[in-house]
Amino acid sequence: MFRQSFATAFAAALVFSACSGGDGGTTATEWAGTVTDSAGIQLVQNPLTPMWGAGDAWTLEETLLIGTPEGEAAYQFGQITGIGFTSDGRVIVSDTQGQHVKIFAADGTWERTFGEAGSGPGQFGAQIGPVLVGRGDTVIVPDMQNQRVALLTPDGEDLGSFRLGFESGIPIRWDLQHDGALISQLRQLNLPNTPAATEPDTLDTIVGRGYDGEVTDTLIRVPAGKTFSFAGGAPEFNFFSPEPIWSLTGDGGIVLGTNDVYRFTFKAADGSVTRIVQIPSEPATVTEEDKEIFVSTLESLWGEAGVPPQGIEQLKSGISFEERFPAFAQALVGPGGTLWVQRIRALSGMSAEEKESFNPLQNIGSAEWDIFDAEGRYLGIVEMPFHFQPLGFHDNSVFGVWRDDLDVQYVRVMRILGMS
Repeated sequence: MFRQSFATAFAAALVFSACSGGDGGTTATEWAGTVTDSAGIQLVQNPLTPMWGAGDAWTLEETLLIGTPEGEAAYQFGQITGIGFTSDGRVIVSDTQGQHVKIFAADGTWERTFGEAGSGPGQFGAQIGPVLVGRGDTVIVPDMQNQRVALLTPDGEDLGSFRLGFESGIPIRWDLQHDGALISQLRQLNLPNTPAATEPDTLDTIVGRGYDGEVTDTLIRVPAGKTFSFAGGAPEFNFFSPEPIWSLTGDGGIVLGTNDVYRFTFKAADGSVTRIVQIPSEPATVTEEDKEIFVSTLESLWGEAGVPPQGIEQLKSGISFEERFPAFAQALVGPGGTLWVQRIRALSGMSAEEKESFNPLQNIGSAEWDIFDAEGRYLGIVEMPFHFQPLGFHDNSVFGVWRDDLDVQYVRVMRILGMS
């Protein structure tokens, strides 16, 4: 989430049964945490010692890789912003650099490409994604530049679109509820050339929408992050500022956290709190070297995006940093009600290879993910491949974007081995 929220904000500035470790008992260590009950709410306090012993951690096995560094254009990606799966296993990929959506068979064979650059029917602006597959396999693609959400079939048939009214808030994250309802997180930002927010707010609103764009429900309001804002029309960045993190559960509920503290609140579909999960955490201090790495990377990205030197200097003048890194990068609800939490890594602690390929839009988090079972108990760490950023789960697999040594992007799907 932090990665997704920051990516959206950055683009806006440029454009204007509990799984417990295996088959019935692979956990090698008795859990040493505590569970207390307060007015029907479970308070789960985890120790740093994981339940998994040596050799118990789940592993990942690649089952699908789509992409190529050269050759047939149908298999090349510019900047993947979303991956979705239809009921028959087809893979839908949004590419914001290509300004199109590609559709692949379940085995990775390209079928068709939908869309082109522009603002007319069947066209996309320069900031599209993610891609969501909703009810009836409706493919849903937010298009921030054109301020609309496009709808299409898996066969590439254009089903029209609905307007995004930024006056009610900028959608900084999208997801789908278990019943296919469209969910978006709205943040008040006074962007240039858009209607001013009538009520500058300190809260983000997470809402449900129909496929006509109408807001049907307000799920919750959460403290708004301050990573990105406008002051007097100029963008300001406060990197590593606390951001709201959330993930939808499979039963209509939601998991919430703010990434300055390693704590998650689980809410049921009716909005009631059912569980709070915590683990000790001491976020690292942001050093001057960390700041230098971050700023120099942003300079390169802005330059590649066509921002002139004078504009880059103006953007740099609006940069500030929190004193400490976040406690975690993002969190995703996984198969069987598990919770997957991506750790943060200090930039100064990266290897030379990692520093060279560092991209704050893609890999601010660590390759290490903390795994909690459906009861909130800490199992241990699953390590993702180098340059792989998970976007979500499909059945018992994790999917996301993988980059090779040349920074070429691929769709990658990996089965989770060791789960019950």
